Formats: sequence, C-alpha cells, structure tokens
Amino acid sequence: MRNERLFCRVMTPAISESMLLVRPEHLNHHGYLFGGRLLEWLDEQAYIAAIARLNPEANLVTIAIDRVEFRFSVVQGSVLRFRSMLVHAGRSSLTVYTQVFRRPAMNDEEIFRAYVTFVCLGKHARPRPVAPLLLQPFTQDTLDSDETRFHWNEVERARAQRTLGKRKHLQARK
Repeated sequence: MRNERLFCRVMTPAISESMLLVRPEHLNHHGYLFGGRLLEWLDEQAYIAAIARLNPEANLVTIAIDRVEFRFSVVQGSVLRFRSMLVHAGRSSLTVYTQVFRRPAMNDEEIFRAYVTFVCLGKHARPRPVAPLLLQPFTQDTLDSDETRFHWNEVERARAQRTLGKRKHLQARK
C-alpha cells in the first residue's frame, strides 16, 4: 500500500494537521470522493492527534463518530487539509474534533467536520483509565482556548443526551 500522506505534523501540543491528495482510486462512479474513504482518513487523523498526547503504551480504539457533516463534494486533484485537536478526556475515553478543508484556491473551504471518540483499552480488552497515560493533564481546567472549551462543552452535552436516551430506553423495556 502506498503512503498517502503528503505530510503530517503536530502544530501545537493541541493541534495536528496533515494534507492529502485525492487520487482517482479514491473516487466513486460519479467522480466524487467516497464518503467512506473520507471517514477512514478522518478516523486515522483523529487517532494521530489523540495518540500524540499519550504515552506509547496507550491502546486506543474508535467507539464513535458523532455529528458527521458532509458539506461539499470533493473531486480528483483536490488537496485536503485535516485539522485535529483533542477536545475532551473522560475516565477511559478521549474525543478529537477534526475538520477537513479543501484547498481549491487561496482560501481553505471547510468540507467536513466530526467528533471522533476513542476508548483506551488495557489488558483483556477492557476500558482503562486514560489520565495516567496522558503526557500532560487534560481536564476542563487545563483547556487553553475558547475553541477547546466550546468543544468540551459540546461533547459533554452529547454525552448527557446519550445517557438520557439510554435511561429512557431501559425504562421503556421494563
């Protein structure tokens, strides 16, 4: 398999970026980028952003991709820029917010965004606490920008809604 990344770098401790060229094998029969291919790249880029903040022994697996929003189609020859940042840490999970931009001209155009949540697994594939594996503490108190605080709160709202939905489902089954 050919290496598809043009480059990947960590911009700051909180943000990583990479770029990718859309080639013919990435397209569907209509000549546009497969949505599933974009989701694969998104998952990979989010993983890179998350694992860069953890000790090497961390074992992350994707458990959710929330709020997937495709905004524009992508054609062959487009250069995509992925911008990912860790925005939430739970007991055993991490959430990364990733945006994808198309570079057709001077200004980048956002084409996609999503939250990707990973769970940290220990021995026997059971969730394990993520805090001891973080290279630097990552809590609501350590957030360093309005953007990360906004996303932290978005993830908390989504978690609360999922919990409420699970409770309603369990009550309905009784």
